[in-house]
Amino acid sequence: MATPKDVVWERDPHTAIKHQMLQTYLQAWFPIIAKGWISTGLTFVDAFAGPGDYSDGAVGSPIIALQQASRTEVTQHGGPLRLLLIEQDKRRFEHLQALITKKFPAESRPPQWDLRVQHGDCREALLDAMTAMNTWTGPMFVNCDGWGVDTPYEIVERVGAVKSSEVLITLQTQFLVRFTQLEDLDTGDRVFGDTAWRSIAGTGTPNEKKRNLVDYYRQRLNDANFSHTLTFELVDEGGHALFLIFGTQSELGVSKMKDAMWRVDRIQGSHFRDPRDVNQMTFDVEEHPNLTVLKSQILARLEGGNRTLEDLKNFALVETVFKGTHAVDAVTQLAADGKVLRSTAKKHADVEVSLPPKSLFDQ
Repeated sequence: MATPKDVVWERDPHTAIKHQMLQTYLQAWFPIIAKGWISTGLTFVDAFAGPGDYSDGAVGSPIIALQQASRTEVTQHGGPLRLLLIEQDKRRFEHLQALITKKFPAESRPPQWDLRVQHGDCREALLDAMTAMNTWTGPMFVNCDGWGVDTPYEIVERVGAVKSSEVLITLQTQFLVRFTQLEDLDTGDRVFGDTAWRSIAGTGTPNEKKRNLVDYYRQRLNDANFSHTLTFELVDEGGHALFLIFGTQSELGVSKMKDAMWRVDRIQGSHFRDPRDVNQMTFDVEEHPNLTVLKSQILARLEGGNRTLEDLKNFALVETVFKGTHAVDAVTQLAADGKVLRSTAKKHADVEVSLPPKSLFDQ
C-alpha cells in the first residue's frame, strides 16, 4: 500500500494479519521473559509506532503491546518493564500520546512500567533512547514495522548483541530489486549493513532476486547473532507482497512465532507464501493447511540421505514456514502415496524416513 498521508488510515489486510500475530506472540513472550529475567527486566520497542489505532477503531501495535504488558501474569513478577514507542510524524505522535493517556491513565499503570513515547525518526533517535532507558541490560523485543526499507542494520546488530533479544522486521524487496538512483543504493546499504546486496539485486529473474535478497537478509541476521530466523511472505489478492522476518536466539521463539502465525484468522484476499518455494505457491493459513510445499521440501531434503522423523520436524520448524507437527502429517501423506518409506517406532527420533529405491525404469 502507498504511504498514508492522514493521521489515521484504514487498516489493510497485511497489517491486520501482522497485528494478530504480534498479539498472539506477545501474549506468550511477556510472561515468559518477565518470569525468567526479574533482575534485569525486559524491553519492548516499537520503532515505527504510528498513531496507535486506525480509522475503523482497530488498535495498532503500541496498544497491543501495552495491553499485553499490563496483564497480571506479567506484572506479578515485579521486574522492570521498559516500553519505548517512537513515532516520526508529529501529528501521529500526538494522537498516540492522547490515545495512551485515555486507555492507560498514569495512575492505573503498573508501578514497574517505564513507558516512554518519543517523537523522532528511529533511524536517528532509537539507539540513544534505548541507552537512556538502560535497555541493554536485559532481553528485548524490537518491532520494526516500517514501510519496508526503514530499519538500519546498525539497530539490528546492536539488539542482537543482547542475550535473548528478538526482532520482527517488515521488508519490501520490490524497492531494492528496481533500484536506480544513488539514494536507493544508500537505503539498501543501510538496511543490509553492507553493499553485497547490490549484486544480488541485479542478478537473475525477479523471483530469483527476491528470494536471494531475503536469503541474504537472513544471513545478515545470523551475522547479528540471531541464530534462528523465520521468514514468510504475505500476499494480497492484487499480488502485492511484503516479507515479515523474525530473528531470535532460540528455537522456542521460532516455535511460538509459528504458533502465532498459524493461529491468525483467515482474512479475505490475503495469503501466505514460503519464500524458499521456487514455485511461489500461495496458501491459506488454517488448522489443516495444504502441505504440498512442505512435502516437496521434505522430498528434496531426503535426496541428501535418510532422515529421522525428528530431523524432519526440526527442519520444518527452522527452515520453512510450517510447524514441526506439520512435518508428521506431510510424511504420513507421502508414505500413503508411496513416495517415502518410514520405519515403525514409537519415538520420532527412532523413525527413519527414506526415499523408496529407484526401479530400473527410473535409472
